[in-house]
Amino acid sequence: MPQPADYRATVLCSMRITPTIWSIFLHVEGAQPSWFLPGQSVWPRFEREGKTFTKIYSIASSPTLAPEIELCISNVGWASAYMCALKPGDSVDMRGPYGLMTLDTVPETDLIYIAEGSGIAPIKSHIEWLFEQENLPNVWLFYGGTGPDEVPYHALWKDLSARELKFRYIPTVLGGAGEDLEVGPVEGVIPAFIKDREQARVDICAVGDRVDQIKAALLSQHFAAQNIRTERFCSY
Repeated sequence: MPQPADYRATVLCSMRITPTIWSIFLHVEGAQPSWFLPGQSVWPRFEREGKTFTKIYSIASSPTLAPEIELCISNVGWASAYMCALKPGDSVDMRGPYGLMTLDTVPETDLIYIAEGSGIAPIKSHIEWLFEQENLPNVWLFYGGTGPDEVPYHALWKDLSARELKFRYIPTVLGGAGEDLEVGPVEGVIPAFIKDREQARVDICAVGDRVDQIKAALLSQHFAAQNIRTERFCSY
């Protein structure tokens, strides 16, 4: 497991990819391809009113992109607003990597990923790394957005599913209509697609109590508790 260390990162590009979610690419000085595992996070440091604060953000890119990383950030609080306001050339200190919902080998069983909001970040890192490897299992991505304009990386996932027979992408929204979008909470559409539930490995990343709600729904659908991993994020 990579050990945390201090780094300085320089912003390369920052762009809004949904009305509330930003993609930020950074160059991390001294970072090597093995410096984090898919699914791990970093803690950028911020200065505010003379005090230093930190907030954890999952890395949204494969380790093979190093020394560059991508962060996927919901701009819904002061810390996230600080990150999203950074411009190309700005620098930020950070420490990492951290996190346990990782990959270091290619699993043999089917992989089911479930994400909402910027919880897609660690899962995107997993998927990008997986499709650089060989002998993949089937990989499913169920993503839940609030509406058709809140589905980050929609075109990326559609393109991957068109090119890779091992990848299935099922996006859902709570309201509105959009091309290829299921309507309803993300956990509600899973039974229609996944039949072999006892062996599948499941990773869930969502905000707060939604993680518990999604996991409870999966358990009621006869997924095995020992095969479910979760990660939750908070907004500020």
